[in-house]
Amino acid sequence: MNPDIPFYTHILIFIICGILTWFIFYALNYALNEIKAIQITRKKYFLFTALIISGWLAITAFIALNGTLLDFVSVPPKIILLIIPPVLAISYLSNSERVNKLIETIPVSWFVYIQSFRVLMELMLWLLFISNVIPVQMTFEGLNYDVLTGLSAPLIGYYCLTINKWPRIAAVLWNIAGLLLVTNIFIVSVLSTPTPMRQFFNEPANTMIAYFPNVWIAAFIVPFAYFMHILSLKQIIKFGKQI
Repeated sequence: MNPDIPFYTHILIFIICGILTWFIFYALNYALNEIKAIQITRKKYFLFTALIISGWLAITAFIALNGTLLDFVSVPPKIILLIIPPVLAISYLSNSERVNKLIETIPVSWFVYIQSFRVLMELMLWLLFISNVIPVQMTFEGLNYDVLTGLSAPLIGYYCLTINKWPRIAAVLWNIAGLLLVTNIFIVSVLSTPTPMRQFFNEPANTMIAYFPNVWIAAFIVPFAYFMHILSLKQIIKFGKQI
């Protein structure tokens, strides 16, 4: 851990990861109940999910604690180790028939409501900024507008997908905007790191992602946000769900 990073921001990361993990298992349990899965199938799903999540969090924590990610000068940067596995996992899960069968049973508003966690995420980034750990462009005072996704998630979830007062296209556009906003802050954060790709040279440089538990932002939290948008779009467009 970097002693310059306030401990209370570490607590926020653990809280966010805990909320997201709880949601995964809660939604999984709901879906398995809906398809009336037998007990042995339920155990397999829960065990596999627990092993994947805990294993990935443990591996990335070890990589960060080992100092591997502090090498910002290598090409490509070693931070890429955090990106490729989640991209492959999201690609596989998004096209899995088993996953499709499960998400088809889950209320469509859930994948929108859970994006409210991004308010906590943006609060944490702002706390890191005022502690002089990350540059201003990574916060809502700079170029990061992702807080808008978190603030609007309850409205979109309720009016578009719970009581159906707003048109479904609004939820589709909201998901696309959410993908663009999280991509924006991802790019800004990458261009703020002290790698050969750096474009933002104001200090401090973005090195906090190389430390534990901040490593989970790139390894787990950001991929979760992407995955929820993809699943929400799939529910609305492919399955035509509105409730």
